[in-house]
Amino acid sequence: MKRLGLTQRVDVISDRDERRDALDQRWQQIFAPLGVVIVPLPNSALAPELLLDGLGLNGFVLTGGNDVGGAPDAANIAPERDAFERALITLCLERNLPMLGICRGMQMINVALGGTLARTTGHAGVTHEIRKREGAAWPGSWPNPWRVNSYHDVCIPLASLAPSLQCLAQSEAGDVEAFAHDSAKCHGIMWHPEREVPPRAEDLDYLTTVLEL
Repeated sequence: MKRLGLTQRVDVISDRDERRDALDQRWQQIFAPLGVVIVPLPNSALAPELLLDGLGLNGFVLTGGNDVGGAPDAANIAPERDAFERALITLCLERNLPMLGICRGMQMINVALGGTLARTTGHAGVTHEIRKREGAAWPGSWPNPWRVNSYHDVCIPLASLAPSLQCLAQSEAGDVEAFAHDSAKCHGIMWHPEREVPPRAEDLDYLTTVLEL
């Protein structure tokens, strides 16, 4: 049985003076049928290689929530999460480990590899159409175009994509909705597979493919 490390959002509980790491329970529900144990990772200064080696992890998912520090008009930021995920991205690239960024996680990978972000409107709490980029090798079986859920107000314009990333799918406005690294086992999507109930077969096929499950 494979083990995937999942990063967590940071929730600030002001009246208790707490910063809590949190993970949507639906992640376990989507991965359990794939024979995967998920391991929530703490947002700490602990070196990610200690978690990787100590817990026997086979890959990583950078989940949603929080704005990436430095994004335009960023709010609800979590510097400790940014630092941990940057170190984790570096480790995955060095060891050629499967890594998938979801929404904010996708944005974090882009920024860590030299890309930038922009604000967008009309993409929070809706569904919208996306289309495969012409000539892109899509890792999975999807119709074209297709509809995805959307919970973000920060986007990756095509011109802002990091040099080492290849756009696989775009929104109606042309923003990047899915990418793949040009040489590493690194992927990103802007929608949330875990928020589809029941999970979509196409999402499960995609997760199985890019995370080598």
